[in-house]
Amino acid sequence: MKAGKLFRDTMRASSLGDSDEAARLYAQIPESEIDNYNMFIIAFFAGALGVRFKDDHSLAAIKQFAEEMQIDYRNAKPPVKQLVIEGLIRGMLGEEDLFDEISPEDQYRTQLLAIRKIVGQSPEMQARLDDYLTEAEALSDQWIAEA
Repeated sequence: MKAGKLFRDTMRASSLGDSDEAARLYAQIPESEIDNYNMFIIAFFAGALGVRFKDDHSLAAIKQFAEEMQIDYRNAKPPVKQLVIEGLIRGMLGEEDLFDEISPEDQYRTQLLAIRKIVGQSPEMQARLDDYLTEAEALSDQWIAEA
C-alpha cells in the first residue's frame, strides 16, 4: 500500500472512531515514513481546527473546547490535560512558542483525540472527509518539500 493511501486510510479510521482499524493500519506504516505520517496528522489537525474554530477562535472558545474534551475523554488513561489542549490549539493558531511546553507524545495523542471529537461533531467533515484528507495530504507534502 502506498504511503499516502495508508496515511489517509489510517486517519480516516482514527477520525471516525475505529481505533482497532486505525491501529492495524498504523502498524503497517514503515518506520521510515513515521515522520511524514506525523506531518500528515498535523496538517489534518489544522484543517479540523479550521472547521471547529472558523467562527470563533477566541481564548474563551478554545477553553470551552478543552473543557469539552476533558469531559468527553474523562476516562482516558493517561488523563487529557486542559493546558495541553489549549496550548496545542493556540500553538496551531499562531502562538508557536507554546509547542515547546508540550511533549511530542502529548501533542500526538491530543491531536488525535481532538480530531476524533471535531470530526465526530461535524457533519460537514464527515460528508467531505475525502476532501479534507486530500487537503491534508497536499499541505503535508508541501511542508515536507520545504523542510
